[in-house]
Amino acid sequence: MSKPSLPLKLPRRMVWGQRKDIGAPSYASLTSLFRDAPPQPQYLESDLGTTALYELPPPSGRSERHVLIIHGLNTPALGLWPLAKELQALDPDAHVALFDLWGHGLSSTPLVAHTPQIFHFQIFQVLGFLRWTRAHVVGYSFGASTAVGFALHNPWIALSVALLAPAGLCHKGLWGERVQDLLDNSEGREGQAIDAVLDWLEGGPLVIPADWRERVNAGEVVAELLREWELREHPGYPHSVLSMFREGGVSGCEDDFRRFARSPIRKIGVVAELDVICSKAQLIDLGFDDVEVVKEANHGFVRGATTGEVARIVYRVWTQ
Repeated sequence: MSKPSLPLKLPRRMVWGQRKDIGAPSYASLTSLFRDAPPQPQYLESDLGTTALYELPPPSGRSERHVLIIHGLNTPALGLWPLAKELQALDPDAHVALFDLWGHGLSSTPLVAHTPQIFHFQIFQVLGFLRWTRAHVVGYSFGASTAVGFALHNPWIALSVALLAPAGLCHKGLWGERVQDLLDNSEGREGQAIDAVLDWLEGGPLVIPADWRERVNAGEVVAELLREWELREHPGYPHSVLSMFREGGVSGCEDDFRRFARSPIRKIGVVAELDVICSKAQLIDLGFDDVEVVKEANHGFVRGATTGEVARIVYRVWTQ
């Protein structure tokens, strides 16, 4: 066997000391804020940390369709709860599973770089726990970028993939020079980098709607309130967001998307007309031939008045 022509040194284990992760907040802290929070999650332990998994058994009692939903950067699984319920209203045989990505909701923050591989590990663990060998995958924003990488390398698992407002193709120019500089040169400025990324994701300082109590009591998921809860209650959350933004696949994934577009897996892209993160033209240019546009909607179209429309598009892919 020939030796490498250049010296090769594999990186050392990145877990610090005996501590493997930063713990997540308690379920009680979530239910104290959201009356209609998800049911008590199941906690999956691993060498990386703890993953919170939520199941929605099929309303019909017949588990005929397995559906895995992967949420986006900055909002936990609860943010896609309305979409999950809309999907089950269309398909009562759908058994839906959601989980909190590392550093979000009730999942802990592993003390490792948040590269796509650690999220693929989460998916494998969730599927293994559920004993699902195949599933329909629905990914939103960062979750869509994660779904592309996972399905590309594990095509035998994905029955179909729905990409909702996918990240992964975001132009770095949208971030602004300050954010780019802090991401590239954050030594000694980690706190500033975190603040800059969170501000960019929020479009400015986080503002909680004045009517949040009424909206929560009506069963609505208030995304701004969820993010404020994570910032206040989850000590690892801001660090996970920064690492995901820097190394998790928010941008620069064109080659993966292009290869995935050529794969035989059933797939659809769903984008919001007013979204700057991803457009129909971007997906078409990369080879996707089935892309739907939700009119007069922004990046948060998986919640609110457009949730039902998004669900109907995803359901069509399952049944075509």
